[in-house]
Amino acid sequence: MCTSSILKPIQKLGRGLLGISKPRAPEVSQESKDAAAERKAMMAQNEEAQKEERQKRLETQMRRKKRGGSGQRSLISGQAGGVGYFDESI
Repeated sequence: MCTSSILKPIQKLGRGLLGISKPRAPEVSQESKDAAAERKAMMAQNEEAQKEERQKRLETQMRRKKRGGSGQRSLISGQAGGVGYFDESI
């Protein structure tokens, strides 16, 4: 068992008996609250833009996949064989 877990109840009891309160965090100013809200809104906007970009990218990838045969893998325009390669018609 950890010593801090043993000592913590004793510390709390000692503070209570002596009337010592735990220090509190300073109050957050209105400016920092506004800045945090603005930052949050900006992050949401960026996240929305990223979602749209991701969706567009996915659509273009699907379109390429559906279209098929592009570049060297194409039997019509590629150099790896296909029309004119085997029968030497071109």
